[in-house]
Amino acid sequence: MTEPIATAPADALWRDARGQPFFRHRPKLVGAEITFTLEPDALAWSDGKIEGRLPLHQIGEVRIVYRPANLYTRRFRVEVSQRLGKSVWFANLSYRGLMEVETNDEAFAAFVRELLPRIAKASPKARFLGGEPAWRYGLVGLFSLVLAGAAIVVGIEAVKTLTWALAGAVLVVAGYMAWQMAQWLIRNKPVTIDPQDPPAALLP
Repeated sequence: MTEPIATAPADALWRDARGQPFFRHRPKLVGAEITFTLEPDALAWSDGKIEGRLPLHQIGEVRIVYRPANLYTRRFRVEVSQRLGKSVWFANLSYRGLMEVETNDEAFAAFVRELLPRIAKASPKARFLGGEPAWRYGLVGLFSLVLAGAAIVVGIEAVKTLTWALAGAVLVVAGYMAWQMAQWLIRNKPVTIDPQDPPAALLP
């Protein structure tokens, strides 16, 4: 799989013909590109066929998470939820083909920094959260400990039986998984974030 193609416009914040901030991404390999537009009083979206709007004053929660996808480890996702239950999300990675993924890191970060303060102003009671919910974070942390323990046991047995190939394979796989899980746990620690200054760990 090829490396993501980075796009960095001169003005990181994309604006439409009316000067409104927008962001677009294609969340799935099979599916339409979705455009999110920050209107004066709503977050609107359209995939060319279906359109929708979330009035800013009705938004109850915004969550930013670190969500790696397949071989692409620098994937970040913003989830915007209405008090009535409707929600939308967008990410910094956009699928362009079977072997091609485009990153829009600067535009994504700029749009998030524009969106969050606008929501905070229109919906003072909205919650701004970073990382995964505590229950999910705890489960992943526990699973990581169990996995690490299993890898240690297998590694010790491989050394005892002088199975060096197995020991080496366990070391490589365990090291890679430990790095991946450490990134996930560090970035996804449940926190309340300042909409005026979202944490750098949750932005590309």
